Amino acid sequence: MRIVFRAATVITDVLADEAVDDATVLVEDDRIVWVGPTVDAPADEAAAVVDLGRRVLFPGLMDAHVHLAFDAGNDPVASMLARDEQAQLDGMRLSARQLVESGVTFARDLGAPRGLSARIRDEIRSGTTPGPRLMVAGRPLTRPNGHCWFMGNEVDGPERARAAVQEEIESGADLVKVMVTGGRMTPGTDPLRFEVSEAALAAIVDEAHRHGVTVAAHALSTVGVRAAAAAGVDSIEHATFISSEGGDGYDATVVRDLVSAGTGVCPTLGLAGAHTHPISLDVRGGWVAQLHAAGVPILAGTDSGIPRHPHVGGVVDGLRGLVASGLSVRQVLAAATEAGMRAAGLEKAGAVKPGYLADLIAVDADPRSGVDALLDPPFVVVGGRVVKDVIGCAAVG
Repeated sequence: MRIVFRAATVITDVLADEAVDDATVLVEDDRIVWVGPTVDAPADEAAAVVDLGRRVLFPGLMDAHVHLAFDAGNDPVASMLARDEQAQLDGMRLSARQLVESGVTFARDLGAPRGLSARIRDEIRSGTTPGPRLMVAGRPLTRPNGHCWFMGNEVDGPERARAAVQEEIESGADLVKVMVTGGRMTPGTDPLRFEVSEAALAAIVDEAHRHGVTVAAHALSTVGVRAAAAAGVDSIEHATFISSEGGDGYDATVVRDLVSAGTGVCPTLGLAGAHTHPISLDVRGGWVAQLHAAGVPILAGTDSGIPRHPHVGGVVDGLRGLVASGLSVRQVLAAATEAGMRAAGLEKAGAVKPGYLADLIAVDADPRSGVDALLDPPFVVVGGRVVKDVIGCAAVG
């Protein structure tokens, strides 16, 4: 199927700040095949035409850290555990719809009960459930009774760690999530403490890489970030540099190691819940600014699903957090599009160029002037299929 999209402006490359005015984008199946001024567009009488008028056509957004199984309420864990499997799947379908209707066309689900996130991913791929393109981690790997043990795969040594990696891949995982430190949503765990053994963590990374999948590591303290970096993980989630003494534990040496390895960081830095976070926004934002200045790839992500982090519109709150940390609007938009997607392992996405995935959103104002322009986009395309259209210019697939 071929579709022609026409718009007043098409932002083709966020990082390079390239755009085309009075533009046409030709899509065939799930790929972009031509972009340029409408006056130069190739004739294609068989293609459907979608005229977006004076709107701006922009690459779809990434959220590199979501939890479809959590409902963003006051106690999402209790809510999740109270549901049977069918109710859980229905809730995850709603979360996926909320994400994609907010403009998220690619997301990584970094923790859900056994096999459920893979089922939602496959439903989205088949077209039976609306949602973003998904990479899923399945059950997070954690120490016995460790962070998220209630939906996790517990490991107590290298042999069990390798088996757990294999189990998650066999259950459909695209990547592996490991809880390197404790977390605030799991009583009895310590965010300051390295909670898996060095041998188990090394086995997790080695086994995942042997199977060709990446590893995302939850780390809420300097000791956790240091351990994750030493083990060779592919991305570090949160990456808060809290020292055991409670002060600023930013470690320039380990950050240089991250840069050398090309390891990305997803800070999950939003504004909505900043006032309840134990670390001030100024301190967390300062760490993000230092990471970015050092050359660490920054992945836009929100931790949506946890309290005060909704799936609806949360992506823009996360971008506001990155802006508040001192990154420019263009740098933040890059973290949510091609640069961030590449760091997350998705190639040929996040830009409006021939050969790239046809994941697009249309908005009423130019996002380069401010990320709030991305709030509640009226038009969303994933893989060449229109999944949201409140403009009324195309049939929703």
